[in-house]
Amino acid sequence: MWNVNKARSLDSVFVYFSAALVIAAGVGACLLRGFFFTEEMYPFLVLWFVMCSAILLYLYIGVGTRSGSVWGISRAPRVVRIMLIVPLLVLLLYLVHWLGEPLSAQGTMNEMLRWGLYASFAFLVCFCALNRVGRQLIIASWSILGMFLSMSALLAVCGVVELSFAVAYSNSSEVSITGARLAGVMEYPNAFGAVMAIFLLERLFAAAAYYVTPQKSAKKRVAGERAIGRECKQTGLEYAGEGLRSNETGSKCVEVKRGSGKKWSKCDTVSVNVGDGRVGVEQRETGSTAAALLRLLPLFPYAAALLLSESRGAWLTAACACAAVLLWKRQLIAPLLAAGAAPVVAAALIYRQLARAGLAVEPLPGLLLLAGLWAGALLAGLWLCRRQRSAAGSARAAMLALAAAGWTAAGTAVLLHVRERITGPSSTVSARGLFYRDAWRLAAEAPWLGRGGETWRSSYLAAQSRPYVGSQVHSGYLDILLNLGFAGLAAILLMLLAAGWLLAKSSPRLLPPFLVIVLHSAVDFDWSYGLIWLLLFWLPALALAEYKQEYQSATPRFITKSSLITHSASATLPPAHSSSANLQTMHSTSVNKQTMDSETATLPPTYSPSANLQTSHSTSVNLQTTHSASFANRLNSVYPFFRGLLITVAGSFCLVLFVLSFQAAQGERYYRQAVQTVVSLEKVSLLQQSLAWNPRSSRTAIVLSRLLTGEKSVRILRQSLQYSPENSGLSWEMAGRWMYSDDPVAALYWVRRSLRLDKYNNAKWVKGIEGMLMMGWKKLAEGNRTEAISCIASGNELLRQYRVLVEFEASKGEQHNDRKFHITEQADDLSRRLSVLASRF
Repeated sequence: MWNVNKARSLDSVFVYFSAALVIAAGVGACLLRGFFFTEEMYPFLVLWFVMCSAILLYLYIGVGTRSGSVWGISRAPRVVRIMLIVPLLVLLLYLVHWLGEPLSAQGTMNEMLRWGLYASFAFLVCFCALNRVGRQLIIASWSILGMFLSMSALLAVCGVVELSFAVAYSNSSEVSITGARLAGVMEYPNAFGAVMAIFLLERLFAAAAYYVTPQKSAKKRVAGERAIGRECKQTGLEYAGEGLRSNETGSKCVEVKRGSGKKWSKCDTVSVNVGDGRVGVEQRETGSTAAALLRLLPLFPYAAALLLSESRGAWLTAACACAAVLLWKRQLIAPLLAAGAAPVVAAALIYRQLARAGLAVEPLPGLLLLAGLWAGALLAGLWLCRRQRSAAGSARAAMLALAAAGWTAAGTAVLLHVRERITGPSSTVSARGLFYRDAWRLAAEAPWLGRGGETWRSSYLAAQSRPYVGSQVHSGYLDILLNLGFAGLAAILLMLLAAGWLLAKSSPRLLPPFLVIVLHSAVDFDWSYGLIWLLLFWLPALALAEYKQEYQSATPRFITKSSLITHSASATLPPAHSSSANLQTMHSTSVNKQTMDSETATLPPTYSPSANLQTSHSTSVNLQTTHSASFANRLNSVYPFFRGLLITVAGSFCLVLFVLSFQAAQGERYYRQAVQTVVSLEKVSLLQQSLAWNPRSSRTAIVLSRLLTGEKSVRILRQSLQYSPENSGLSWEMAGRWMYSDDPVAALYWVRRSLRLDKYNNAKWVKGIEGMLMMGWKKLAEGNRTEAISCIASGNELLRQYRVLVEFEASKGEQHNDRKFHITEQADDLSRRLSVLASRF
């Protein structure tokens, strides 16, 4: 007994430790700008993989396996196992690229670290969902995370909290009508709006499901044959009679009420369902005001933050997700209208008020406005929900009409304010079309396995068909296609399908926020934020937690219909007679059994052919039992080996990711110190240490090469090009080094290569032409007329190509010419200087 209690206590420690890591991931995502910049994540990832290694060590030594709860996730539904396997497959694909020749070794390493985080987080959050204590922690932390994201952004608008870039400003009316959009801790309004839509729909549908019926929660208990009397005695229930009636499913039920002199209460109604020889006791209880307030409380800040983000994509995907689920669950329409009307109206009011002020208000008036509208929305929403639920007929129709009017008024107020952005032409939408066409053309170069991590960021300058600015492809699916090809995209789609199936079967109310992630990620770079992936794995875990909670509330205990009737009949007798009646019944049953056995024994063998059949059947059953037992023994003997092998492989992955994250963190630390240092020698030393820790960083190599001269600088650049062969910055630095050398052929090669990787760069074209001109003058001064003429010809050819490309782009119009690609005054001056030099020959 002591060993069992010890194992259970150790497993409880494991559950708390796993839940703590899940909460730490959410806190880290909030503090590190949604896990967008991988360079900021390195220290966090070091600690994360250390903790994961500790968990694996805990599992390897077998401390938590005695009670079997640690490996309960192996008995989870198949869709859950698919969700846990796919991140490991994606991590494996990135590992294959990293061991080969990816387009960017640094980008591939960053994606490996990210997916190591996602895979371990998915396992931890799903494991917590399967445990009673763990599921309560992840449900609470989900709500706390959403409230922190929304309230920190709203308080930043009011000037209470200082958040850098919490408000994004723009002078373009196509980007923002008011010139200011709420971005929160994520510093990007579109992604922040999508996150707020996720949390809003989760709470909105939770409130709608809570008010869908007058009896809002149900506790089911199924009594067993021997425990029926004890269960009724403990709960104080007594049967009202044996009047049975058929219901819609064809089963029968008998009403029961509380005994012990308690009054009949509607909220304490208990029904006993009798069907197929099984009896289920179902107790329905109405919810409390506190439970209703907890569901309605976050709706206003979520809705206000969503509207202030002014993200058209988030608004549209939220509306489409709602419509899709409401068409399936029509019974949720009325409670959803009632639950969301007041918060949405209040959010529209604060949106109009803050939009006029450009999201800049004084702290005290802003707080008063926020608190007043929040309190009003909460009380009005609670009143409207209860009236809609309790009213009937025309009164209920009036409540629904009032709620629909609130939704209509709020939507009209918001749409009238941003109608120009919705009805007018949008340059951002057309720019996305350019991104997608260029991305498809780039993906065709490596369609099956892609080209490694951060492919678009590393090659978009070479792949772009217009001089736009966009280091993000604005589509998570295309980003995966570029990185991992169709193999990786198929794995991601399989994971999304499994998650959607789990949500649809276990908790349909969580489908709308999941659909927001799926839809909005197709038109924006949400998946570049680690927070979005955490939420994507968190939602199925919440569904699994709700399913397990409802499943465990119904204890599987069964009785027969005859025993229920016998027990109900005996319950009407005095206590002194009920025991003797039971004894008599048991005695008569045993006598009848003995009589039947004796009659069967007196028959000759020829009259009992069923005996032989029963004997053969029992023999076959014994053989099957023996075979299954031997198979189970073999499985049990092999299982520890596979378990140890699995833990060893996972531990190896964790060790590799820990080493990589630690090296990257050290390299980033020395790089930041070098940037802040003024002394040249100290800066060079720090950059060399940074590059020694992380030789894959092209940024560090470029900065260090500018501080060195001669062969040392070229050697640093060549080494870095081995990790990023298509990096335009490295190629341009090499061109700059060779333009100051005596080799015009090498200089022209690197200039052309750099321009091929970044063809819409005015500065590079001008600098390349000027380099050829200076080398021509140098060769002429040395008396080498042949090479001087070659340099002049190369400069003129570069100038001609530059003019042709500019004229071709000018014919397409100025739209999407974000880089201002045109002929500069310096280019015209270089043309005259080349003509002067050519006149000397």
